[in-house]
Amino acid sequence: MTAEIEISQSLDGLTPQEKAWLLDDSNLDAMTVASEQLVWSDKANKQSYWLKNELKINTDSLKTGWVQFSQCHFQLDPVPKIEVAYHPENTRNLKVVAYQGIERAHATHHRVVLTNVTRGAQVCIQGESRTLTLLESGFYIQRGPYMRKFLDGYYPMIVEEIIELNKIRAVLVKHTPINPKAKESASSGGSYRFVYSFEGQLRPYYEFNTAQD
Repeated sequence: MTAEIEISQSLDGLTPQEKAWLLDDSNLDAMTVASEQLVWSDKANKQSYWLKNELKINTDSLKTGWVQFSQCHFQLDPVPKIEVAYHPENTRNLKVVAYQGIERAHATHHRVVLTNVTRGAQVCIQGESRTLTLLESGFYIQRGPYMRKFLDGYYPMIVEEIIELNKIRAVLVKHTPINPKAKESASSGGSYRFVYSFEGQLRPYYEFNTAQD
């Protein structure tokens, strides 16, 4: 299982007003945030931190297991420093393609470091992730964990995940976990979209069967 992303942050350097805003986010305080167990939530919204993740799978992905990804983080919290950490052995070619409300954003081998982040800031990152595994009849992708972790708890968040199949004939046959309120669609061009609203840690699993002639 691949640890896809974790955002770590602290209260160091925040003004009293910023600390109060963080600890009161979503009408919760630091003692009532959720545990790491996944719970579907209707408390998350796009006025708080949320993530959009796009995956592009091509014929090379089926040979190597490497998948291109584009990831945008919206409505970041105000902190002096944030590290977006990826699995060091399963991530490569990280780069920051756009950001706003952030003094500096730079990528290292498996981390993106954001400095002096203001409230509502956003950043978009591209790279490659080795998360595809071949099966006898197709392949699967294991993602996550996605989380909004703060101190010792987890706040509600939204993840939008889009999977694009580039010149690959395959059909989605299984995905977990299933959110009864999630919206998903599949186009004739092989694009799948999932929306998750949750607390705790989300680890999506997608299994595809390769289409036969």
